[in-house]
Amino acid sequence: MIELKDIQHIYHQKHTSFQVLKDVNLTIHDQEIIGIVGYSGAGKSTLIRLMNGLIKPTSGHVIVDGVTINDLNRQELNRMRQSMGMIFQHFHLVFSMTVYQNIMLALNIGNYPKEQSEKRVHELLELVGLKDKAKRYPVELSGGERQRVGIARALANHPKYLLCDEATSALDQKTAHDIVLLLKDIQEKTGITIIFISHQIDVIKDLCDRIIVMNQGVIIEDQRAKELFTKPSSDVTKALIKSLIYEPKDQSQMIYELIYDHKNSDSMTLSEMIKTFDVDVNIMFAKTLELKDENIGYLYLQIQGKRQEEAINYLRTCGVEVNRYV
Repeated sequence: MIELKDIQHIYHQKHTSFQVLKDVNLTIHDQEIIGIVGYSGAGKSTLIRLMNGLIKPTSGHVIVDGVTINDLNRQELNRMRQSMGMIFQHFHLVFSMTVYQNIMLALNIGNYPKEQSEKRVHELLELVGLKDKAKRYPVELSGGERQRVGIARALANHPKYLLCDEATSALDQKTAHDIVLLLKDIQEKTGITIIFISHQIDVIKDLCDRIIVMNQGVIIEDQRAKELFTKPSSDVTKALIKSLIYEPKDQSQMIYELIYDHKNSDSMTLSEMIKTFDVDVNIMFAKTLELKDENIGYLYLQIQGKRQEEAINYLRTCGVEVNRYV
């Protein structure tokens, strides 16, 4: 378990200073896949660097498996970092080494038993789908393949935690989706805890059980994925979701947003509403959003008629979330 308690972090420059993290409290449980999302400058990358001890907080405590890491000496800190693998946006591979050698390098640095190292490299190549690429150099690989090498290297010494800092931001949409599927498969096979930092909420939604939203150094939401997408509470979260789903061209129109769980929704609810309350409905847009383990439906429409409010209340009694969208 990783705990951040009362974290403040201030960066100091020559003639100024600015606070990057403010009163951050966060607990990450074992075997979670947790996403931390927010716009640039929200404090996400600083947060992840605190977790692995690359930087120390100005105040507060970072606790990893019951040990406060703030005051560890270098040797103790390096030992703690063995429990953490990390993957980056730009892969950070050694381009003069083959895929095999890049992974072996991580094992050597981690003092992995030499007699087991070769077997471990082949296990990792199999795990990330690169068993036929062992002798290739990074320049011969696609971006997605390079990131797979980065994942294999991060997993080399059997870490308990995998920290991912914008791991899909340099990849196209399909390749990013493939990396997400790979991470999900790895988590299911190994039980590793994944902390995934990104500004891409569309990637976060595909991978994570729980989502943290940050803005200007503050955690503004901490919810299960389904609850975040059906009942966002902050304007920042609403804007992130809106950019992913629907932004009307005509801001003057009165549009209602209907959010529903496909498992509990009745396909006849809308038609029953129209017949019962004699309202006119103009459907503007519809989309199904696939989360990690379930689907959420979004429907954007105009409702007109004398019994409009009754019609909307009827939808709510049927388990549909209804919001005035514009």
